[in-house]
Amino acid sequence: MAAYVVRRLALVLPLLLIVSFVSFVAVDLMPGDYVTRLEVSPEFSTETIERFRSEFGLDRSVIARYGLWLRNLLMRGDFGTSFETSRPVFESLFLGGRLGRTVLISGTTILFMWLVAIPLGVFAAVHVGRMVDRVLAAAGFVILSVPGFLVGLVLMWFLVSVLHTGAHGLGVGGLVDGRFIGEPLTWAKVGSILWHLWPVWIVVGLSGAVGLMRVTRGAVLDELGKQYVVAARARGVGERSVLYRHAFKNAVNPLISILGMQLPRLVGGSLVASILFGLQTVEGAFWTAIQRQDTYVILGGLLFFGLFLTLGNLMADLLLAWADPRVRFD
Repeated sequence: MAAYVVRRLALVLPLLLIVSFVSFVAVDLMPGDYVTRLEVSPEFSTETIERFRSEFGLDRSVIARYGLWLRNLLMRGDFGTSFETSRPVFESLFLGGRLGRTVLISGTTILFMWLVAIPLGVFAAVHVGRMVDRVLAAAGFVILSVPGFLVGLVLMWFLVSVLHTGAHGLGVGGLVDGRFIGEPLTWAKVGSILWHLWPVWIVVGLSGAVGLMRVTRGAVLDELGKQYVVAARARGVGERSVLYRHAFKNAVNPLISILGMQLPRLVGGSLVASILFGLQTVEGAFWTAIQRQDTYVILGGLLFFGLFLTLGNLMADLLLAWADPRVRFD
């Protein structure tokens, strides 16, 4: 197992180098560059614009700029400087609580998805063909058909215009009410954080929870139809024991396998939630950099998401080996 982990981690660096080069070229192919928007402003002369382009290195070829960036990264660990803020990329993306908020949202959303999807999937499998199974299937189809941003907009409208949460001191945007900013962590502050998190869970994780529920239902149904389950029932084993000790235990493998596949959905959903609810996250900073064509911040964000996805898939593989003794990585 240790050798497998080392081999997987050894592949991370070459993979990220490929991602960095492709991303750098892709950003360069975008129409214009960071200083293009200054050309329409009468406040900046042509000479000033050209000076900015030279200072930022935008007058060089994409290969030259990528080589300089890669050399600084390998020799000094320097990811570059933001054109917009003149701060290092690491500070622009991760500091100011952005990384902590991203980890909090991603971790709690995965927990929300599994706590909702697994029980509902097992329940639907046990009651297959009945009304409750059909209702869950229909509701899942509707949820998967509605874009996440539309769910967020409707949810915000309902909370603000129908429930009038603001009149009761319950905010919607951000991650905590204003009166708790800078205050030490208390149960009241935890409650405020949870109040601000649950709409984010809905926007980011609801469609993923529906997909996971359907996979759970199918996996449990498949196991319940196998011969060892029939034999266990014939021996008089209780239905609850058959379901949880035998069928679900063997059905959990595909659920763990798709854990790593859920991470890209979390990144995309977190971006939508960050825009809707005004959350200062890594995804939000990344989106701002795309709008500004802030090349090195965009590159740093893509590398972070690539690393996030790679480590997530590795974690899913390790969890699969832990859950199923039959799975071994040589």
